[in-house]
Amino acid sequence: MAFHLTTEGVIAEISPENREQENAMQRVIASKEEWEAMACEWPLKRLVAIWNGLPGVTPVEKFTSREIALERIWRAVARPEQTRRQATAQAGKPKLHFRDGSKAAEAYGLLCRPDGGTARELQTLTGWQRRTGRGFLSARVRQQGSRVRSFQRAGERVYQVKS
Repeated sequence: MAFHLTTEGVIAEISPENREQENAMQRVIASKEEWEAMACEWPLKRLVAIWNGLPGVTPVEKFTSREIALERIWRAVARPEQTRRQATAQAGKPKLHFRDGSKAAEAYGLLCRPDGGTARELQTLTGWQRRTGRGFLSARVRQQGSRVRSFQRAGERVYQVKS
């Protein structure tokens, strides 16, 4: 399936049977330079809406910069099959799992309990220092695709994995 960008910022699908008719009705952007010149003044929210409107892409809430937004949209429109393949490959990646019996697996089990686990329990269970436990929470647990809820209970810091 082919797509084209119009000067109004509309991304339209072109079917093989009406390709000439579509091109006659709207001015189509033919080059990356033309796309960048036209869209350089648009607000980032408009670029996010265009990106999220493309089929087969992973939706985003915002782009880090205008250049990245323009580049990603242009690549997606220029090569839609490749973009769709990348999105399905990313969605199909299995989450990392901790090795059975490892300290990380034990710590993750502690955090997955309904009442979570305190920082002290995490230290006692694993023998880690406090900073190592916090590093585990911020890096390794995030790799699992989980979010960690942090709160105070009886004056102690408690961490709980939200699924």
